[in-house]
Amino acid sequence: MENIPANLISLIAFAIVMLVAMLLLALKNRFSQQINKLEQALQNQEMQLIALQTALSQNQALLEASQQSYQASQLENEQVSKQLEHRIKVMQTQFNDKWQVIEQQLQQQPEDKLYSRAQKLVELGADIAEIMRECDIPRAEAEMLLAIHRQKASKY
Repeated sequence: MENIPANLISLIAFAIVMLVAMLLLALKNRFSQQINKLEQALQNQEMQLIALQTALSQNQALLEASQQSYQASQLENEQVSKQLEHRIKVMQTQFNDKWQVIEQQLQQQPEDKLYSRAQKLVELGADIAEIMRECDIPRAEAEMLLAIHRQKASKY
């Protein structure tokens, strides 16, 4: 190193310093570009986050509105259901009452049925023998039914 002049050592040192400075400058530029890209990515993500938060708020508002609508609909359905249950009970009671009347009429004495049938036969124009035979009633009763029918017919 004694043979190397001091100028040359300073020149080499200066060259090394310049080379290091250029490398540092290149690294600084490269890191600046990466920082810019990262900042843009961060801004994009922040905008996406804001958009997602807005969408979330809107969806929450829609959900609350849907829940309120559902609750109102459920309340209305419960009221309608109670009204229908009441109507069904009333109709069931009416049905049972009518069914009892029908049962009572079906269990009437057989004689009532025979006289009703005899009356129908008289209205259809049956004679005394046919009425007696079909309804199993005495001749006097058959004649009386015919006489009553003739009286009604002569009035009209």
